[in-house]
Amino acid sequence: MIRKIAFGAVILGSVTMLGLTGCSKSEKQETAAPGRDTSAMVTDIPAADSPIITELKARLEARPNDPDTLQRLGDAYFDAKRFNEAVTYYKKALEFKPGDADIFNDLGLSLHYLGNPAGGLTYIEEGIKKNPYHQRIWLTKGFILAYGMGDLDAARSAWEKANALNPESQVGKAASEFLAQINKK
Repeated sequence: MIRKIAFGAVILGSVTMLGLTGCSKSEKQETAAPGRDTSAMVTDIPAADSPIITELKARLEARPNDPDTLQRLGDAYFDAKRFNEAVTYYKKALEFKPGDADIFNDLGLSLHYLGNPAGGLTYIEEGIKKNPYHQRIWLTKGFILAYGMGDLDAARSAWEKANALNPESQVGKAASEFLAQINKK
């Protein structure tokens, strides 16, 4: 819950300051992807595993097919800006949870940060097919379309959908901020 609140505060501030954000993370495990400069995220930064990654890997050794641990490990790698590894674990999690729009969202955003917005958008579209009422995935779609593909008209449509689903939620307010930013252009 604290991560959700922090995410909302950061996303709204980041949109205003930078006009650039990420739409991560899943409803369960949200982190502050906003405000990150995607140009610095094209390649993973080699780093030692954090304590949380080490712990999650140990859990995975005991239960190698646990989709929640796979997803959380993907989230931990995402947080560490190790997007190739995040993609690997999100894909494994999807094998066990093929209808989980949160995983499609996070996988799509990871691919975007790896410099593959078209590949990311493919997963976003698949997630939307699984759950067209998933508000965050519409926000992410708009983000990738605007900042990865330069398609502001399509981004506007996605953000309008995200906002329409629940304009009072943090995601709806973030979509509204994105719309305000592109309407200034």
